[in-house]
Amino acid sequence: MLRAISYGIVRRGMAPTIEELRKALGVGSTNTVLRYLRELEEEGHIERWPGARGIRLIKGVGGELNTRPIPIVGTVPAGPLMLAEENFEAWVRLQETVLTPSTAHFFLLRVRGDSMNRAKVRGGRIEDGDLLLIRQQAQAEPGQIVVVVIDGEATVKRLAAVPDYWVLKPESTNRTHQPIVLNREAIIQGVACRVLKQASNILDYEDMELTQTRG
Repeated sequence: MLRAISYGIVRRGMAPTIEELRKALGVGSTNTVLRYLRELEEEGHIERWPGARGIRLIKGVGGELNTRPIPIVGTVPAGPLMLAEENFEAWVRLQETVLTPSTAHFFLLRVRGDSMNRAKVRGGRIEDGDLLLIRQQAQAEPGQIVVVVIDGEATVKRLAAVPDYWVLKPESTNRTHQPIVLNREAIIQGVACRVLKQASNILDYEDMELTQTRG
């Protein structure tokens, strides 16, 4: 049970629901899941409160589970990136082990559209409805998937280098998406380092606010 909860937090950035735990454990009844959760709570491994995802690990598998709040700052490919704290939409807590290096700043972007649906980050495809974890940095290496601001809007593409300019390459099943050619003064906002699959469709503001409050 602890492994299933921990995996859900690492994979999706949020605690799993009772039904998700039931499927992960392969049991036939949610009552079994609830019994396990009560036992873990009594033993001090977890904290619970009302809500679909009202679970927090106090003691993770093999020791304490440390998390860190990461802001959701907007949607790509449309819309300006507003990285000031007052513009953050919501917060999700992610396990610190996925946030490397620990000194870096991270943010999450909502993925809309199919311009990168063939691209993978650590084995996860970048598809509509996902949250994309971005490590904030102004430089990137060719071949990395980057967030770049163009004409006041953010886009996610694969970075390719040609003498004197950059090429931002889509990786899509939709052939209407075209490469973008930019000079080397383009504003790189960060590098994609993890995909939280379908998290944008699963999370709601009540869950995210609760996670932030209980953090």
